[in-house]
Amino acid sequence: MTPLDLTLFLAYLLGIAGFSYWLHRRRHTTDVFLAGRAMGWFPIGLSVMITLFSAVNFVAFPTEVMEYGLYVLASLPVFVLVAIPITRVFIPFFHGMKLTSLYAYLEVRFDRRTRLLGAGLFILWRLFWMATALYASARMLGAITGISFHLLILAAGGVAALYTAMGGIRTVMWTDVIQFVVLLVGIGGALWVAGATQEQGWTGVWAQARVGGQLRPFLPFDPEFLSWRPTVRITLWSALIGTFVAFLTRYGADQMVVQRYFTARSLGAAVRGFWWNVFAALTALLLLVFLGLAIAAASAGSPAPAMARFGAFAKTLPFGLTGILAAGLLAATMSSIDSGLNACMASWMTDFEKQPPEAAVDWRQESRYRRFVFLLTVVTILLAYVVGRTGDLFSVVNRVINGMGSPLLALLLLGMFSRSCNARGAWIGGIIGTLASLAISFGLDGLALHYYAVANLLVTCAACWTISAATKTNDPVTEEQRTWTWYARRHAE
Repeated sequence: MTPLDLTLFLAYLLGIAGFSYWLHRRRHTTDVFLAGRAMGWFPIGLSVMITLFSAVNFVAFPTEVMEYGLYVLASLPVFVLVAIPITRVFIPFFHGMKLTSLYAYLEVRFDRRTRLLGAGLFILWRLFWMATALYASARMLGAITGISFHLLILAAGGVAALYTAMGGIRTVMWTDVIQFVVLLVGIGGALWVAGATQEQGWTGVWAQARVGGQLRPFLPFDPEFLSWRPTVRITLWSALIGTFVAFLTRYGADQMVVQRYFTARSLGAAVRGFWWNVFAALTALLLLVFLGLAIAAASAGSPAPAMARFGAFAKTLPFGLTGILAAGLLAATMSSIDSGLNACMASWMTDFEKQPPEAAVDWRQESRYRRFVFLLTVVTILLAYVVGRTGDLFSVVNRVINGMGSPLLALLLLGMFSRSCNARGAWIGGIIGTLASLAISFGLDGLALHYYAVANLLVTCAACWTISAATKTNDPVTEEQRTWTWYARRHAE
């Protein structure tokens, strides 16, 4: 990196720390996890987007395009498709309950054991996800900047933990807005240079992409793309169905995201925030697809892996753009870590400490909150050293990260829409489904990447229904529990 690149990169780190401290000094609420339920649609939408848009996406999307082509485009329409159940069912259903933790719902619909199971699954799921994001970021940033991998992990995790501990959810969300801007500037600058340095501009990029196979499955058309066989790596159907399940989990069963709906000043603000997230996510992902095509064209003929070519391209950017791109990559990582830490703490302090469903935690418990944040950061950093052995990043995202959220979605769907699923079925079936999901995600090879989430959802639902049917006499569903289904609450309105 040039001195200018390094200056811009360090300026970003210092700027984020300073901005979060300024927000901390000006905070208007003592609510650590819900920001006084006063947030508007603009920060909600961008915070949801940048929270889920981790360094895994930043690196995996372009490198996937470089290696395999445009198969990833098949999943983008799902952002709009999944908005229908999220904005019409999930957000209205949960927003009116005034919860802090989403998994408090599992207690009133089933029992406390199921609530603890859901919260525990979420915390383990998100710890692994944060570690993956931290590993991906440090690996790529090390290749771009030359800074030690170990130092980058400590810096990214440490700064994110610092401002998360200082400011709570309000600081996290407004910091996410700044990080979204940094992310777009970094990607946009890289795209501008990529087009400008090609001999024929973007026309040359498209021509080289066609020769190099990066326009598959469209040019040339790949007939396997329309195959129904579940063993084809990515097909149109696996991308649509599997991504729909993964996105339904992401936007409807993930405390980290749903907590942002809970911060909204109104139901309308939460819904508008979700649509703003959809627009921002589609914009960023499409830009990354173009970036993958551009890097593939710039490095045509190179035998190096896609990850190495990405890093080599980033190091050649002029005018300080390498530093800005590196800052954008770090922004994607820190936004994931800060949100994950706060959400894990919200779940731990409200689910595991016998709080009522609507309980909030404020700054009277500040020191304990901060200690837990730093403890979780240490665990995340340690996990980051082992996640790199689980395979390429795109496979990790779909087989493990997306797939392991499915048991949570199953519990919530059964609670909302099944009148016959009882507490024992949800608890025992949830445990069986989780163990089966681990076996599928880690032990089953050859399945289409997007189908891991679907398989895990189906096996968990089947386990819960089977146990419920076997125990319905000894553990009948009460009328009080049935009042917490979606149909009952809709009728009551």
